[in-house]
Amino acid sequence: MYDTVILILKKEDIGDKYKWQAILQNIYQTCEYKKVEGGCGYTGGLRVSVTDKRIRIEGSLSKYYYGNNIRSLTLEHTKEALKRLRRELNVPMDKADVVEVDIAENFEVENSPELYISKMQSLGTSHPNKWKGTTYFPISGSMLRFYDKGKESRQRGKRRHKRESCPLPERERKNLLRYEMKFKKAKIRQVFGRQLKACDLYNKQVFWQFIAEWFGAYEDIGKLSDRLFDVSFEQIKSTKDMEDWCICIANSVIALPNFIKEQLFKNRENPKDTDYQSHKRIQDRMKKALQHFEQYMGQSELIIELTKKIEDYLTWKFTESPDAYDKN
Repeated sequence: MYDTVILILKKEDIGDKYKWQAILQNIYQTCEYKKVEGGCGYTGGLRVSVTDKRIRIEGSLSKYYYGNNIRSLTLEHTKEALKRLRRELNVPMDKADVVEVDIAENFEVENSPELYISKMQSLGTSHPNKWKGTTYFPISGSMLRFYDKGKESRQRGKRRHKRESCPLPERERKNLLRYEMKFKKAKIRQVFGRQLKACDLYNKQVFWQFIAEWFGAYEDIGKLSDRLFDVSFEQIKSTKDMEDWCICIANSVIALPNFIKEQLFKNRENPKDTDYQSHKRIQDRMKKALQHFEQYMGQSELIIELTKKIEDYLTWKFTESPDAYDKN
């Protein structure tokens, strides 16, 4: 599930034997820097930037190893990809700092991916931005992206760069919804409490913590019900019923319990000890309201389908896949 990464290997982590000129000789060089010693180029689709002080590598590990990012990169293949990169550049890649990493997966769905994505309304205070077929949810230290992977693959077709070209799996002709979450440097430190090294990427505990954050972010997205306004007067004729309904409407737009906790309660201007009791009462009130209309309104059938596919996939991956948590 690893895809795009940014790795930085510092001179001090390489040692006295570091010769930046030798790195450039091992890659397809495309430029030479003017203001500092160094240059840039590519190896296997990864962009490599070299100076006398560090090596910066950016690109898709999946494409580097498989030739495409339709297949899900296993932990063993992540390790092998880094070993291959070490051989090609002749540097200790395991010591590189992980500056950014994308966790991503493709899901084959019954309908056009755009229909599922249109049901996703908000994440905390963030609302979706759309650009060239991709829906973005920007949040602190990370970015969520949803798009039609099959459509993207078909559009690239013959225009795919030679260094990435290879026959793509038959799945590209299916309805493939891709969900990506980018972890930036600050987010990585927030989640793990330290700077990750490249060798941490094939550590199971690290990997599954990434997955937990990835799935948790999906769960926190406010999703629109198909029956949000399909109510009768009898269902909202009391003031309490009306309040419950309005809470449900607000929750479909902004994931209300999470918004109250993360954006309002944690950022209150004049904190008081009694605020915790007030916050609990608010959360309990929202929970009752959501339960009141949950069975009637329910989630969109599209979201139910997508969520089940994600949960089934993660269950398989956790228990039976090569990356299963308890497998040696």
